[in-house]
Amino acid sequence: MNDKRRTVNPGELGCTLSPTLLPRGGGKGWAGLRTPNTPPSSPLPTGESVGVRGFTLIELIFIMIIIGILAVMVVPRIDFTISGPVSVDGAAYIVASDIRYAQEYAMANRVTKEINFTQSSSTYTFTPSSGLDPSGQLPEGVRISSSTYTLRFNSVGEPISIPVADSYVDVTVSDGTTSKTIRIWNFTGKVEIL
Repeated sequence: MNDKRRTVNPGELGCTLSPTLLPRGGGKGWAGLRTPNTPPSSPLPTGESVGVRGFTLIELIFIMIIIGILAVMVVPRIDFTISGPVSVDGAAYIVASDIRYAQEYAMANRVTKEINFTQSSSTYTFTPSSGLDPSGQLPEGVRISSSTYTLRFNSVGEPISIPVADSYVDVTVSDGTTSKTIRIWNFTGKVEIL
């Protein structure tokens, strides 16, 4: 085998010798040899990145444990029950909505539709009943405080159960301390919460 080795000067290859990249202590070999087309190597050791920060798995687990402990301690102390004026206001809106439902049902189906309110009751009923009727259930602790009354709408949505001499009829809901009145106007059937 004919070995044709020859010694090459780095300048002949278009290379430069960078003294800053040579190993400390003078080093041996061509450690600093760099060609013009080769990008300079990163000054950082392999595997390190610049400016990227994150959380370790241990830190994330620790945060989740803290959130879990707080949830177990705080959630049982929160009172989710609705009471006082909020439940009475809600009951008034429910009753007004159900009255409007009965009125619209009568008009849409060209029938007479009734809502029967009973004093001191937490429920009211619809006649004739259909599978689409609302539940007629008031929130816990709220009752109908006005007298027993049957509100009847004809096929054009007029309240026909209100005497002609009266301008309106009131249905009142109460929890014993707070009350709200729902007024239904004669002839027009307008429903409003007072």
